[in-house]
Amino acid sequence: MEPLTCRRRRQRGTALFVALIMLVAMSIAAVSLVRSVDTTVVITGNLAFQQTALQVADYGIEAAAGDLVTIKANSPEARWRRGDTCAIPGGSRTAFNYYPTLFERASTGSPTIDGVTYTGGYPGVPSLDWNTVPCVTNTRIPAGYAVQYLIDRLCTGTAPITNHAANCVADNPQEGGSRRAGQARFSGAQSIHYRVTVRVSGPNNAQSFVQVTMRD
Repeated sequence: MEPLTCRRRRQRGTALFVALIMLVAMSIAAVSLVRSVDTTVVITGNLAFQQTALQVADYGIEAAAGDLVTIKANSPEARWRRGDTCAIPGGSRTAFNYYPTLFERASTGSPTIDGVTYTGGYPGVPSLDWNTVPCVTNTRIPAGYAVQYLIDRLCTGTAPITNHAANCVADNPQEGGSRRAGQARFSGAQSIHYRVTVRVSGPNNAQSFVQVTMRD
């Protein structure tokens, strides 16, 4: 018959072995939980940056609409660059913000500027070097975000465009006149359409492109 002390010694060894296994398992679970929480925080943060970049694009649309008034009053047939000195970090401000004619299109339908096709994986976004496009100065834009815009007037041909009805995307709304059947109606001034492309870059390489169509 085996002595009782021997059986107890073996039992203590088994308990220690099981305790070590449980400790390792719990350590692995704790590390996995920490990594999962870290990943969730990073994903949530990136989504927040991206959402903010999309919302900040409104400032670019506002700036484009305001600048378009100045462009139309001074040089609607010439390329135009913002008058401030705002440039994105590490970039310059040598490109134009406004083009009096519609961007040409490659065989795939992608817009081009000066013969350069877009290559950034964003359908419909012109491919010029955005680092050279002046940015928008606005104290309401959050720190770390840069807002840029391009306007191309939806006209074809060589500037100056003299026949807007034939060469531009435009409409001629009916204005005034009597509502009675058969009475005269008066045509309003022709309204030309413009395409605005806004690019927002932010922290963690967050980037957003927004396009809208405006008319004068």
